[in-house]
Amino acid sequence: MIPTVVTSAVITAELPAVHAWAARRPGWTVCIEDAQPMLVLDAVHPVTGKSVRITADLSGYPAVPPAWRFADPAGGPSAPFPQAGSSGVVTGSIFHSNRVICAPWNRLAYAEHSGPHGDWGALTNWKSAGEGYTKADTIADMLSQIYLHLSMSPGMS
Repeated sequence: MIPTVVTSAVITAELPAVHAWAARRPGWTVCIEDAQPMLVLDAVHPVTGKSVRITADLSGYPAVPPAWRFADPAGGPSAPFPQAGSSGVVTGSIFHSNRVICAPWNRLAYAEHSGPHGDWGALTNWKSAGEGYTKADTIADMLSQIYLHLSMSPGMS
């Protein structure tokens, strides 16, 4: 892992873009809890209008990707998860049937974190892993990909 001070500096540098990105989407707010560090996104599903909460454990970022997961917006133990969808523009979905955001920029998609991808190599190769899969090199890029795929999702399960 990289020193916490490095992660903190990178997050601080990216935060203005993250907040600007969220401000352009009605009902989307982002906060960073510095103690872990943890990103918490409260959002509205673009298709259904229902509340969605997504968290990202940012420890070790940017050496390793964040650990993105859906959480229950009401604080309960079971989180709703988006149904996969596609469009004429984007085929496939980052919302995997095993309830993980399946993207090289999500640490939980890698086999070493019980994800489906043993073929992507080490976490530290996340910016070049997953040929042909979604790419996102910054937190704002990752949020854009989540929003895009939520926009194609017919709802939450």
